[in-house]
Amino acid sequence: MNRDTIVITCGRVLQMVITLVSVRVFTSVLSVHEVGNIYLINSLFGFFGLALINPVGMYLNRKMHRWAEKKLVLNRFAIFNFFLLLLAILSSIIVFLVHRIGHVGGSISLPVLMLFLMLSIYFTAWNQTIIPTLNLLNHRLSFVVFTLLTLISGLGMAVLLVNFWAATAVSWLSGQLIAQALFALIALYHLRKVVGGTVDRSEMGQVIKRENLVHVLSFVFPLGITTFFMWLQNQSYRIVIEKTAGAEFLGLLGLGIGVASSIAAAFESLVQQLYLPLFYSEISTYDQERRTQAFNRMVQLTLPVYLSMTVLVSCLAPFLVNLLAHEKFSTAFQFVIFGAWMELFRVSTNVFGLVAQSEMQTRYLVKAYLTGGVIAVGGVYVAATHQYFQQTVPLILVASGLITTIVMYAQMKKLMRIKLGIRNVVKSLLVSLPFLLAILFYNQPRTMLSSLAILAVSGLYFLLTQYLICRPLLAQAQKAQEDTVSLRAGKAF
Repeated sequence: MNRDTIVITCGRVLQMVITLVSVRVFTSVLSVHEVGNIYLINSLFGFFGLALINPVGMYLNRKMHRWAEKKLVLNRFAIFNFFLLLLAILSSIIVFLVHRIGHVGGSISLPVLMLFLMLSIYFTAWNQTIIPTLNLLNHRLSFVVFTLLTLISGLGMAVLLVNFWAATAVSWLSGQLIAQALFALIALYHLRKVVGGTVDRSEMGQVIKRENLVHVLSFVFPLGITTFFMWLQNQSYRIVIEKTAGAEFLGLLGLGIGVASSIAAAFESLVQQLYLPLFYSEISTYDQERRTQAFNRMVQLTLPVYLSMTVLVSCLAPFLVNLLAHEKFSTAFQFVIFGAWMELFRVSTNVFGLVAQSEMQTRYLVKAYLTGGVIAVGGVYVAATHQYFQQTVPLILVASGLITTIVMYAQMKKLMRIKLGIRNVVKSLLVSLPFLLAILFYNQPRTMLSSLAILAVSGLYFLLTQYLICRPLLAQAQKAQEDTVSLRAGKAF
């Protein structure tokens, strides 16, 4: 295991720990209703983040290596800054309309909600652009340090605001926002030294031309439609539930799915941080065969990890909730199980979607997320009025995720010869069978210590088995990147 791998792995483990500690803290200091408001506000922010910011961020990632070589990163960020300012202003109008007309977030002050989302769109977007750029350019240590400092400071500020201002969702999220803004500025100062160059207004003027904007829009617009439906599938149900079943049920459901999501996102991010810089470097070529090989290495590395993680989280759900949430959320463990399978289909869909990025054919992403989004929203709206809505709502969400993955795989097969590496998938599933032993302890008294012991043993076993499975694939990926650097033929698109 090389230095970069150790740095990223340790950083990601610490990041996951801090995130899960945060869950324990806010479920202790906030009411179930306010926890529901956290998930509601995050859903509103997610609309702007996924549908409007994320597609542009993907374009930045796709071009970043070439811009760094030409010392154009700061110029492109200056243009991106103008875009974020306009989007922040637009967000206040949209929030005003959904609050007044749709009565979304009725228990939250409208001026406070508008101001918070404006600032979140600007500073959170910058924090989540600048710091990951350091990782993308292989400055792994600085990436990990800035990420951890943002999380630790955010947790500290959130606790202070909840205790000395008000025990509300806005207070909690504002503490995190302050930390994101602070470390976005500090990371930008560091990035300027890393990438070099200056902001050249004349060069910016040459870039902002009709033909260049058309080129960017041809990549971004299909992604924007896609990520809108992605938001529709994965987050919009919170708005529907808040209006139909109430904020308290949203708090329980959101907490359960959120625990599964936090764990899945941690492993997804770890895999991406280890492999995406290699992947983007490898696909910066006109050679389709090399791009195909790069993607197949990606899918054969990730799917076994995600499948094993899903089995792990499903089997350990009661112990996770006992350890990570206040006792008033004890019934949320059933939603952790549903959430684990939702996350498996979400991350698998994301992996398959990388084919469209590689081939610059993002329009092929739309069909899958359109299908999943329509099923999720329509299904949840109907299920939320059903007598057994606590079971039918999450079932609809799992089904929509499965169908989205199937449709995405079928669409990506039209663009590339995909090899899933079934052997590693089966191997990962077989080594995950011991997690089923945790079911034997379901009826035993659960203390913090016993839950921690079961989670620790299971977690160490998971890490060991996945390391053994993934180590050869990571070595192949590293060698492929070295070959790409020395033999790259052609320019980035």
